[in-house]
Amino acid sequence: MSRPDAHSPIHIPLTGLLAWIVPGLGHLFIGERTRGLIFMVTISATFWAGIAIGGAGSTIDPQHRKLWFTAQLLTGGQSLVAVALHQKAIAPYPPSSKPPVIGHWLSIDVGTHYTGVAGLLNLLVILDAIFSADTATRKRPEFATGHGSTVS
Repeated sequence: MSRPDAHSPIHIPLTGLLAWIVPGLGHLFIGERTRGLIFMVTISATFWAGIAIGGAGSTIDPQHRKLWFTAQLLTGGQSLVAVALHQKAIAPYPPSSKPPVIGHWLSIDVGTHYTGVAGLLNLLVILDAIFSADTATRKRPEFATGHGSTVS
């Protein structure tokens, strides 16, 4: 895949899409390697720690925890993998019945909160990647350049 020119009309949406697919990938794409790696590690670790605490069968639940699932979807590809793990965990149970609680309620809630917060954090990372990719409209504030300052 060739990287489009920074002024290409596809550059900004592609950056946002990559940032959604894998947290931090949008920043890596625009050349911010350190930030991208930090975001990738911290958000992924938070998300998968939530899965480890609550279990994939209980933490990711698109039917019974719709609002949390919406937040979890913001982690992109990781949430899709977790949905597949959830489906595998509940597969032995009839579709007409609610699957039994697979973990302790407290660990499920903690796991759900971890994964949901990871998704919401990734929303901030996606927006940061999009705004960082739009270098043409980014401007430094006056106080950072020293212009307009009354202090000598």
